[in-house]
Amino acid sequence: MSSLGPSLFCVASLAAPPLAAVDGWQFAGGAAALTLVAATFGKAREFLTHLTRVAIVSVTVRGYQAEAVLLELRSSFRTSRWGPRSYLGWMLHVRPVRRVQLVPMEVTPSSGRLWWRGSGWRRTAVWVCRGESKDEEMHDGLTCRNWEEKPLTLLFLRGALDPDELMARAAERFNAFETRHQAAEGRRHTVRFVHGTAGDRGGVMKEVRRTHGAAGHTDLRPCLAHRPLGRGFEELGGDAGEGNPYAPLALNAEARGLIAEARDWKASEHWYRDRGLPWRRGWLLHGPPGTGKTALIRAVAEDLDLPVYAYDLASLKNDEMRENWAEMLTEAPCLALLEDVDAVFHGRENVAVKEGGLTFDCLLNCLDGVQRADGLLIAVTTNHPERLDPALGSPRQTATRPGRIDRVVELPPLDEDGRFHLARRILAEHPDRWQEVVEAGAGDTGAQFQERCGALALRLRFAAAAPLSDGGAAAGASAERTAPRRTGVAAAGVAKLPAGG
Repeated sequence: MSSLGPSLFCVASLAAPPLAAVDGWQFAGGAAALTLVAATFGKAREFLTHLTRVAIVSVTVRGYQAEAVLLELRSSFRTSRWGPRSYLGWMLHVRPVRRVQLVPMEVTPSSGRLWWRGSGWRRTAVWVCRGESKDEEMHDGLTCRNWEEKPLTLLFLRGALDPDELMARAAERFNAFETRHQAAEGRRHTVRFVHGTAGDRGGVMKEVRRTHGAAGHTDLRPCLAHRPLGRGFEELGGDAGEGNPYAPLALNAEARGLIAEARDWKASEHWYRDRGLPWRRGWLLHGPPGTGKTALIRAVAEDLDLPVYAYDLASLKNDEMRENWAEMLTEAPCLALLEDVDAVFHGRENVAVKEGGLTFDCLLNCLDGVQRADGLLIAVTTNHPERLDPALGSPRQTATRPGRIDRVVELPPLDEDGRFHLARRILAEHPDRWQEVVEAGAGDTGAQFQERCGALALRLRFAAAAPLSDGGAAAGASAERTAPRRTGVAAAGVAKLPAGG
């Protein structure tokens, strides 16, 4: 027996697996089981995801179409007042007070909101959420020019809505709402300044560069889908034009011809299109400073209700010019204003920015390049037409290539009729002074003669409010005779104000 014991022990030792081997097999089996469970869970998740995509439709909407969809939801659907709320302030022109003021509006929160229409089993529900804005992108008092559009996401059961029908209906409502807003004395006329980053080595201008269009305090399109608080949309936006915008101006025959040409151009869109002609015009206005070049362009834009895009050529690079020009064309009909081109280009050389600035070829391509520019009125102004390249035009001829500049018009100092026009308007209560001030203002530009008449009108107003003493009147007469010509105020100069004035 003593010899049998060790033998049986050896046999048992050989038959039983080692403890480490048992642990290894168990670990492998557990890993295989976990892999099987994970694979099964992954397949189940894929199946559920596919099932969800089949059952739930996700639609992403961007740009103005997103605002149109929100407007459609606000008009045709209902929503709960419970849940998170989000508000935004817009700096908009308020018509009753004729001022730009902060207007609070409720917007769609980034966490989402449920909209529905109908009731019971026929209820159609839509979950709407919007991309979240970063803190640095939100400013107190936004305008459209710095509003960062975030994509809008719609979730609804398949078959509950037709996305194409919803988008078409939303666009139709948006356009009708905008048209109704304009018919209620809203106007398209705004002045939008277009800047770039050329010559900005420190990157300061990058903070103010417009990346989503040049708009202003009267453009309501990005906020039509929001709910204004305290005011209705009928109180917001631009004022209707009041009176005749040309009434303050003293215009020569050529300038009056431009007005008639602009009105005919605006009304002749179909005539141009029927004949295959580009529906555009280009003007080059030149003359000394103060002759009313910019004032005439502003009056034409106001009269025709055109948005004005004023380009700061000295600050624009080629890509910025092309990008902003293309964006402007989406707002046609409109007016592009290129002021004081001679201050930026001498011939074809950019003298404002030596490196990295706008090139003359890029400017010409924008004016008459491959991109179709229907509905565009171009106005170029200069004080020194002799510095311009002939491709832009000169006093002796229009542009060397038709389609860039169609008319070259000089605005000289005021003639006698023009001076009488301003004198009658500014000195309406003093017709006995008209002849005197008109004779004294011979050779004045429009700005100089307006200053002359304004100074005389103010002096007469102060004199009527507090009559001058004999000595003061004599001093005033002496001041009239000795007023320096360079100020634009000669025989109608500014006398000494009464004591306490």
